[in-house]
Amino acid sequence: MTPESAVAGIAPQAIVSGGLDRAAEFQSLGKLDEAAIELEKAAQAARATPYEIEFLTRIRLGMMLADVYLALGRLEDAHSFLSEETAFAERISQIMQSTGKVNQKRQAMSGYLQIRDRTTQIGLLGKTAPETDLKVWLVGDPLTLAELRGRVVMLEFWATWCKPCQKMFPELTSLYEQESKNGLEILAVTRHYMAYGGTPEAKNEELDLIRKTVSDNCVTFRVAVADDERLQATYGANGLPTVVLIDRNGFVQYAGPGGEDPVFATSLRKCLATHD
Repeated sequence: MTPESAVAGIAPQAIVSGGLDRAAEFQSLGKLDEAAIELEKAAQAARATPYEIEFLTRIRLGMMLADVYLALGRLEDAHSFLSEETAFAERISQIMQSTGKVNQKRQAMSGYLQIRDRTTQIGLLGKTAPETDLKVWLVGDPLTLAELRGRVVMLEFWATWCKPCQKMFPELTSLYEQESKNGLEILAVTRHYMAYGGTPEAKNEELDLIRKTVSDNCVTFRVAVADDERLQATYGANGLPTVVLIDRNGFVQYAGPGGEDPVFATSLRKCLATHD
């Protein structure tokens, strides 16, 4: 697809949107190669006319093609493509922070963070999981990821104010009770948000709120509080909840929303079924 297509009477936005719709249909039918072709055509059109494509459409395109590449086992293609899209999204976000209206600034920053985090997540796949270095543990004895080798580790990033996170606790408890005997270790990680950079008193109040949330949900799996946002950045976990699945040898096998994501369910089954 080239800019000449737009001259022929088809607007670039329509070209890209149409490609996304056709790709989604192919995905639903399990025709991933066809979906990739449609998305690659849409990406070519978007990059040929970058400022004629709605920003969120461009973000959706980047996320969608990266996930299709992953499903096809094309990990390097997924990461390379998304890295380029992240660089573009960052430029747009910077422009919007300087010249845009409030809603444009918010939208641009949100889109940039979303695609940046996904790039980070994909970059972790197949690699040794970065160490957590957590000092405040609310449930369970302090352990490093190195000390958990031999078990399947599920990192769950959450916050007290995150509504989807609240719904996850009963599900995680059920999963832990069912699979801990098969080697599953769950580590729920949060940090100070409302009191970040605040007084010791404010941090203690927020820590009490975190403890209450954990207690109210009768959590038995491990829960820890990170010092700051660095661990989130390392794992691409700005959006919450974010799940990272680490196999028995310490390699990241999944990073994403978790929950009902079928890729997560498949990855978890494979990790638990694999023994040293």
